[in-house]
Amino acid sequence: MIAATFTACKKEEVISDAPSITNLEIGTNNNKTAYPGTDIHLEADLFSARNLAGVQLTIKPKSGSGWNFSQNYTEGFANIKNASFHKHIDVPTTAALGSYLVTVTVTDVLGKSTAVVSDLEIKYDPTLPNATGFEVGLNTAGNDLHVEVSISAINKIAKIEVEVHGSAWEKDFSFTDVSMVGLTNYNFHKHLDVTAAPKGHYHVHLKIVDQLGKENEFEEHFNK
Repeated sequence: MIAATFTACKKEEVISDAPSITNLEIGTNNNKTAYPGTDIHLEADLFSARNLAGVQLTIKPKSGSGWNFSQNYTEGFANIKNASFHKHIDVPTTAALGSYLVTVTVTDVLGKSTAVVSDLEIKYDPTLPNATGFEVGLNTAGNDLHVEVSISAINKIAKIEVEVHGSAWEKDFSFTDVSMVGLTNYNFHKHLDVTAAPKGHYHVHLKIVDQLGKENEFEEHFNK
């Protein structure tokens, strides 16, 4: 008598879902507003069961002519399932005012894609706090980050926030120095402890908040 053993073949799991984009933010506190000569904050959570391949960001006028922006991003997104998309895009001083569309498109390794479209208004506000001469620099030891900038705020300074972030490390610093709060002009000069930050490329976001709650953000970079 011959006994035969049969082994059932398991079907491989078929993943058909397209990648997803959630928690999209456009502008400070998702206000969907930008101003010429500053930058605009964009952030979203990305997911793909098959692994991400890349992200495309486009900004264009709703109608007629105006500022156009298009950029593909793969570094920090390719071949992983989850990612946080966080960018600050410079808005040219010559950007035409008006209504724009922001499109974020995420593509997975099999070519499936998902796009999310959001409104953006570019407007002019001469009373926004402003920054000039923004500079950052890391010391030789790699533990002290020099941050300096000249600030002007018609509605008087309330606080300054500095965010330092890379792919594997992030830290927020908030300043309400008595010598600064209530002034319309101030030379902001700080040394931030970044000892814990691993080697890599970092973004430094400077946010100025005035006493009417108006905010403006600026960005610089450094390598460690």
